[in-house]
Amino acid sequence: MSEASENKYGTTPYSAIDRSDIGEEPRSSKLTKTLIWPLLGLNVLTTVLGFIHLQTVDTVEYYNQALPPEQMQGMTPEMLESMHTWTSMSFIGVGALSVILFVIVGLGLRATKTWARFLGLVFAILFILSEGLSLLFTVNYGELATIELLAAVLSWVAVLLTIWWIVQAMNKQTARWFGMHRRLQN
Repeated sequence: MSEASENKYGTTPYSAIDRSDIGEEPRSSKLTKTLIWPLLGLNVLTTVLGFIHLQTVDTVEYYNQALPPEQMQGMTPEMLESMHTWTSMSFIGVGALSVILFVIVGLGLRATKTWARFLGLVFAILFILSEGLSLLFTVNYGELATIELLAAVLSWVAVLLTIWWIVQAMNKQTARWFGMHRRLQN
């Protein structure tokens, strides 16, 4: 005997969590959920390449390029070494924090959470502003070592992939899909 025939009115009872009739997930929503993981991979790869470069470059040479000449004049080798240690630790900390944030947003997107889409958009826009502008205005492409050039190319790929992710996340079908799921989850 079917459920509909058991009902007094011969219809299927209403269920707020019944998801059988919401349709197929839009392509843009699927891309929003899946593109976050290649972006995480690119982030980890560029962070590792940057850290390798930081560890292989001569400390004095690195800070000669990074600091103004008047600041370099008063630096002792011990000061440079402690700055280099602090830079390395900061590099690892920021890299670990970005991985944690990527995983939080990625898991939230997988669960079709609206907050994850919003947070991902905020982080993506901040990334494009910081990384994109840095790649445009501060990188001297003619003087890059091989590992730095590879990191710069991967950073450009990450920026372009992030722009594509933003387009998918801002798509009307994606917004409708996430909104529909938000209403079903309440």
